[in-house]
Amino acid sequence: MIYAKQTFGSSYSVVEYLGRYSHRLAIFNARILKVTYTHVTLRWCNRKENYKTQTQIITGVEFLKRFIEHIVPPQFRRIRHLFFLSSKNKIKSLELLHNDLNVSVCAIRLCKAKVLELKFGKLSLLICKDYGGELVLILSLPCKPTPPRC
Repeated sequence: MIYAKQTFGSSYSVVEYLGRYSHRLAIFNARILKVTYTHVTLRWCNRKENYKTQTQIITGVEFLKRFIEHIVPPQFRRIRHLFFLSSKNKIKSLELLHNDLNVSVCAIRLCKAKVLELKFGKLSLLICKDYGGELVLILSLPCKPTPPRC
């Protein structure tokens, strides 16, 4: 469950925000260009300037403050997609898996209801395996193209 204040503007903005930040690491080795006794030089992408790569020099204390903001509390779990679900390999890997396992993926739209039903063989993902109830798609947001990565 996610609580979002009105400042996000729309539900699409919330989904876009979560998609951008929930699966990425903000600070990793490739972005750290130089470390001195007092300062850290970072590389980052500026979305406002068409994803132009920029560098920034910050103090060691500021770097630690930013790093600590990304530590997940004990009650929470970091979202990770590894192996065939990693964003780098997802499309190609899923196609290979479907072919190797001889599994077909069918997307069916029902006119005005716009219910999307995914079927893997005879198993429907929209039927609850515990209670047998049918899940109903209430809203589907259109996808925007993924922004380029730096």
